[in-house]
This record gives sequence, C-alpha cells and structure tokens, in this order.
Amino acid sequence: MKKELLLSIVLLALTSVMCGQSIIETTGEKVTEMESAKPEVLTANFDFVVTDTGINSKQNEYGSGFFKQKYIVLSAKKIGGLGGTKDPLTGEPHFQIYCSTIKKTGDLDRLGLYSTILNTNENEGTITFSPDQKTVYYTRSLLGDKRNYQLYRAKDSVGNGRWEGEKSIHFNSESYSVENPYLSEDGKTLYFSSDMPGGEGGYDLYSVNINKDETIDNPVNLGNKVNTPNDERTPFIDEEGKYFYFASSGHNTMGGLDVFRARNVKGEFVRPLNLGPTINSPEDDYAFMLANKQRGYVTSAKADGVGGSDVYKLRLKYNKQSIKGVVKDELTQKIIPNAVIEIVDVDGNVVATKTNKSGEFSAYVDPYEVYTINTLKEGYDDNVLELPTNSATQRIFKAEVNLVQTAPEIVEVDGKSMIKIENIYFAFDKAAIKPVSKMSLDKIVGVLVENPAMKIEVNAHTDIRGSAPYNLALSKRRAASAMKYLISKGIKGDRLISEGYGESQTIIDCVTKECSDEEHEINRRIEFVIIKE
Repeated sequence: MKKELLLSIVLLALTSVMCGQSIIETTGEKVTEMESAKPEVLTANFDFVVTDTGINSKQNEYGSGFFKQKYIVLSAKKIGGLGGTKDPLTGEPHFQIYCSTIKKTGDLDRLGLYSTILNTNENEGTITFSPDQKTVYYTRSLLGDKRNYQLYRAKDSVGNGRWEGEKSIHFNSESYSVENPYLSEDGKTLYFSSDMPGGEGGYDLYSVNINKDETIDNPVNLGNKVNTPNDERTPFIDEEGKYFYFASSGHNTMGGLDVFRARNVKGEFVRPLNLGPTINSPEDDYAFMLANKQRGYVTSAKADGVGGSDVYKLRLKYNKQSIKGVVKDELTQKIIPNAVIEIVDVDGNVVATKTNKSGEFSAYVDPYEVYTINTLKEGYDDNVLELPTNSATQRIFKAEVNLVQTAPEIVEVDGKSMIKIENIYFAFDKAAIKPVSKMSLDKIVGVLVENPAMKIEVNAHTDIRGSAPYNLALSKRRAASAMKYLISKGIKGDRLISEGYGESQTIIDCVTKECSDEEHEINRRIEFVIIKE
C-alpha cells in the first residue's frame, strides 16, 4: 500500500445496489503478513473494463453507494466552510459526504455536499440507507482520534433530508473502530468492518441483525473463510443476495487490498475468489459495488489515477456459458438416450433435462460455481458428478457421465424365484426389442453364464389396451423375441422357455379403474422366472 494512504482516513469504500453502502473510513498501521501460508483462493479471469468517472481530484475520493438515483462519494476535497480544518494525519481537509449525478454513461457529475446535518468538521465515513431510504447508518471519526470511527443511526421520517435523532450503536467503543457499514437489500442485516477484539486479526467483516422493532443484535464475525489475519473491508452483497464482495489484503492479492467475491450458501460465505487483474492492481482496490449484473463502481489507488484513491466506473464483459455433456454406459461406452439429468447449483436450484438420441444434454451455467449433475436411468445406478465452472471465458464446460449398470437380483415374488432387472422395452405394437433394452437382456445373459445349470422361463405380459386375443399373441411374440436374443448371445435353447400371458396377469387393476400411462407400463413387462437352479 502507499504510505500516504495507510495514514489516510480513507482507504476503502463502498457498496450497495438501490440503497446500502460501505467504505473504509480509517486505516491505521497495516497488519504484518502472517508466517503461515495464505489459504488457497482462486483468481478469476473476469474481463472488467475500468474507466475514470470524471469527479476525481488530487485528494482522496472513494465511493459509498446509491441514494435516490444519486451516487454518494466520500472526498477530502474542500468546499466552503465545511471540511475547512485539516486532518493532522494526512494534511488534507477532513472527509465529507458528497452526492453526484449519474449520467447515462455511468460517469459521475455535479459533485456537491450531501447533507449539512451529517457533514461536520470531523472525518465522515461511509453511509448506507434502509430500503425506504428513511433510515441512515453512517460512520464518523471520534474527536481527537482520526483512526477510530463509530457507527450511528438517524431518521428522516418526512423524506426531506432532515436527518434527526442521531443514535450511537450499542457496540461502539473508543478502543476500536467500526467502519464500512452496508445494509442488505431487505434491510434486515447490517455488515461492517471492525478491528474489535476476538477477530481473525486486523480488520474483520461482521454482520448484525436489524430487528423489526429496530433493535440491533450483537455482531457476528463472518469467520475464517472470509476473514484473515490481515484486513478485510468494504462489504457488499449483490441484489439477488447470491454473491458477497469484499476487499482483502490477507487472501491471495496482487498487492495491497484486492476485491474478492464469496458465494452466499444458506447464509454462509464460501469459496472466496479474487476478481482478477482486470479490476485488481498492485495498489489498493476496494469498495466494489454493482448497479446491475454488469455495471458498477470501484475505488482504487492505482498509480495512473488522478490523485490518491479515485472512484472508477466498471463494466463486466459477459460471456454466455453452458455445460454440455454426454451419458454413456461405463462398460460398453454406448451412448444412453433418455437419461434424466438434474443440474443443481449450490442453492439447490434444479435445471432438469434429458439426454437426446445421441446421449447428450446441455444447460446454461454461471462462471465460478460448483454444480452437481445427478443422472438417473432405469437399469443403472444413480450417478452424482460435481463440476466446477472455474472460468469466466470458457464458453463450454464438458461433462462425461459414465453409468454403471445395476446388477440383477434374484428375488421371490408370489412364491416364484425371478431374476429382477429393469423393464424390457419393445417398439410400439411390435415384438422388436429396443436397442436400449438389449443391454438389459445382457444382464440375464451374465446370470445364466455364471449359473450354467440354471433354466428360466421368459414370460411376457401386456396391458389391457387392445383386444385380449391380440394382446395374447403379441405377448407370445415378445417372449419369443427376448428368448431369441438370449440364444444369439450363446445361451443354449434347452435352458430357455418362452411364454406369453397377454393381459391375464396384470399387476395393477386397470379394468375397474382408469390407469395412467405409467401404470399401464408397469403391466407391460417381461419376467424371467427361474425353473431350475
């Protein structure tokens, strides 16, 4: 980090879509890097385009979020009487809260003081608003200690900008700093950064519940998957609550603070990810926020800025990505059509599909996620495959699913011993065996090879649709067709008997009630009855 920024009251900042922000209002001495190895964290290959916003000065600026279609900026730029005194640590005017118009291009314009009530002659810090924008949480440095910020709340019941009833939050303390508040989209959770005792080290990120009666619970540390022995700052959650963004100097960085993203999984933030070199630099990068999925703002102290830390607009180049897979039989490597595919994200959202005639399936996915591919097919063991999409530029992630055939079982049904396998399928109204069922019949071949003394009767049954004489004849042809296939695979004919029973032995009564297609399918079956072991 640049030395002047380390002493500056502004290192970081930002965040929120619609309302809610957070920023770094203070720094203090940098925590030295721990001797222990840093946790392994992926570095993303997102393609961000980062450009100047047009409001930066030779002093430090950093972003703080949105308020009524405006963008809030903290700046050491002196305007009028406010901010007239200088911060002894930086030699600059104190930080004040400014409001800027957002152009259609995302550039910022007309930077003016935000509030004569919230701005004082002290260093002001990040502010964040409730969903109705009538409650504000904000930070201000303690008198006489420009490195120690405290958190306050005020109300504007009328909506005219007259913030009243300033209240210090109960966990404030003169012995530590509370910074970078960011209120979630629903207004129920406040995130912030603090060096309060009991953390992982340096500045950690915390959350606290805001109750319906506006009481505030005690802070909860976000844990060591996010926090490190160094500093974590400027929290922000996207509009969907899916990704948690923050700045860190303790994970793998390109120098100083970098912007990271963690996945929100049932309230726990996991898999922190460095957003990559198109947004992070060897200097401090922080206060990342999104206005929508592809545009937003970030604060950076990179070397080619206007001065100190500057506010930049960002645009994410988005590539549509997909999973494309194929399902095969593990033993024969034959493709398997009509397998049921469930592609599940970490939130449990399911994209359901089936393999086509070529055994292929596809679905759109997001980068840097972990998907579970569940594959189900009658006659095969269920398959679970985990697929990480650890790239933002790769258009297609390939998956090959190899299914293991379910082993045949010998079972007792109504006093008869049978070889149990999945159902055998025939072409409609014909005795021709479908190719997918030939692999099933191969299981019967395997049992007979392993048991050379075994003899079986191949019994075929139909549903009740069609005339009884026709169904009886069809079942006999199908039983004979199955027996013929077994003989073609080397099983001697004297070990086999085929018989058709038509609709005379249905499992489900479809005469006295109306059956579904699935129930009729249960009645259409081939049974392999053992007549000698």
